[in-house]
Amino acid sequence: MKQPAGAIRWRGQGWRFAAPWLVGVVGLTVLPLGASLVLSGVRWDGLADLDDIEWVGGQHYLQAMGMRADATPTANDPWYVQRWGSVPLDRRVYQSLYNSLVYSTFAIPLGLGVSLALALLLNLNVRGISIFRTLYYLPHVLGGVATIVIWSWLFNPKFGPINGVIRSVYCLLDPLVRFLGGDGTAEWATPGWLYSPAFAKPAVIIMQAWTAGGTMLIFLAALRSIDHSMLEAARIDGAGRRRRFRHIVLPQISPAILFNLVLGWIYSMQAFSQSYLLYNRAQDDGLLFYVLYLYRCAFESPYRLGYASALAWILVAVLAVPTAVIYLTRRRWVHYEAEVT
Repeated sequence: MKQPAGAIRWRGQGWRFAAPWLVGVVGLTVLPLGASLVLSGVRWDGLADLDDIEWVGGQHYLQAMGMRADATPTANDPWYVQRWGSVPLDRRVYQSLYNSLVYSTFAIPLGLGVSLALALLLNLNVRGISIFRTLYYLPHVLGGVATIVIWSWLFNPKFGPINGVIRSVYCLLDPLVRFLGGDGTAEWATPGWLYSPAFAKPAVIIMQAWTAGGTMLIFLAALRSIDHSMLEAARIDGAGRRRRFRHIVLPQISPAILFNLVLGWIYSMQAFSQSYLLYNRAQDDGLLFYVLYLYRCAFESPYRLGYASALAWILVAVLAVPTAVIYLTRRRWVHYEAEVT
């Protein structure tokens, strides 16, 4: 069947409307990706002439992920290096990747749990609930450098309010400890937080959980779309709150869980601002996240743009593998509206 001339004309108009977006995608995404892939195979500091560019192929990838055959781990090496029995060529690549993985492992479940709990509370029909929704969403909007600086003051081990509260609790517990035969709480130490290798990552994880408003909003939208007739029918049949939540609520919001899980994994592995602003030598590289090390390789002397580009593509692989696993296994736990019975 021959299409009308007007339909063909409007199809051409569609490409014109999409042209600005296509230019942006090509100029700001496709071309930079291609350039970084080419840079990952050369040795260049970004300042020398183009004639000084040296092609090295996959040498940067071998340098980043390879192991030294002439060295053995020592007692000062991290536990994962001792377990492998080999010493990395670039210790900081594995250290930064380990820090990012530990951060993501704890920050993602904590963030999802806090967001879902807030969404369940804010889904209640009470007076003034819109005010509370706005207040809980504000940290997500106001997050930035200024917020990170405020948190650095809160976590200050000497005069920060958080340790001040902990010392007050110690004072309240002192009589009880002495009554039980202890020496009191005067000698009990408070966490060093951002100035301690052991507490630096927990402090940043707590900071990340505070900005759960964006994820909470997605969960709230999913909760508002639940068919309440199913909940009412289950309640009449004798199902308690836990069973209704497990068998009705969770399956219907599972697409939102999938969405937040994937985005949480991608964003947490690319965490940069917290580690860049809060990094100090007392942490013993405890906040040396992967993207921070990539940034230092690219923009701090000696400039190694090619090596940093290789690190960026290694990060792409690290992000892609778990994301693919989550996507391939989604049919086992993600239930869409047509599948929920």
